[in-house]
Amino acid sequence: MKPLLICTDFDGTLAGEDPTAPLAPDFFAWLIKARKTTSISWVVATGRSWESLKEALVFHQAPLLPDWVVAVEREIHQVKDQQAHSLQEWNQPCTDAHQALFGRHGALFEQIEREVGSHDDVTVIPDAGTIGLIAGSKESIARTHSLVSDILQNHPEIATVRNGPYFRFSHVDYHKGSCLAHIQKLLDLDSSSTFIAGDNLNDLPMLQSEFGRYLACPSNSVLEVIQQVKKEGGYIAKKEAGDGIAEALHHFFPLS
Repeated sequence: MKPLLICTDFDGTLAGEDPTAPLAPDFFAWLIKARKTTSISWVVATGRSWESLKEALVFHQAPLLPDWVVAVEREIHQVKDQQAHSLQEWNQPCTDAHQALFGRHGALFEQIEREVGSHDDVTVIPDAGTIGLIAGSKESIARTHSLVSDILQNHPEIATVRNGPYFRFSHVDYHKGSCLAHIQKLLDLDSSSTFIAGDNLNDLPMLQSEFGRYLACPSNSVLEVIQQVKKEGGYIAKKEAGDGIAEALHHFFPLS
């Protein structure tokens, strides 16, 4: 095989709902064996911070750490000697863009906190330079999405990043897909050499053929992800979480 870039989400994609279950053993078995004959870089693109991701990987006794991490859906870190090193050429402009965005639209986020966060089943939290929201029920998720969309409808530079009940706000230019494209540039790889897997709404920006020729999702993915992967000609696994990702990798890159 030619050099590959393997990009996976973490929660719901590699890690399933059972915190006591082994972490994606078939995924790591494929990765370790494939690396004997092929150069493979592994990226984890997650909504977690690096510290939270590393804690989860250590807790699950992951046999390997990723080579790259996209943290909080917009920061790039290179992992060396079990530590993450911030890629400042990306992260500093990212930080500057978000500080300017949140400063410029402070009144909008105050409105969101006042009008959306006032509902009993919505929790307002500090999050990555501004506020985030946690909706407490399916009905609350739908209502929160509707209210936030109405408030931000005339501000296309602000993206609402959703993952289950969690709502995060971001500059529209910084997401898992744009981060992955920058890592590809650094590694001199392109979409033809890239596998991408995710399961939730915050993965949609990277689950596009623009960024990866090989797209996949596990069977536990939300409907919107399944529909997009299908539309893009990707692979919808029959198995859940890490088992499903291993299934997809064996589909695209069978090992002898």
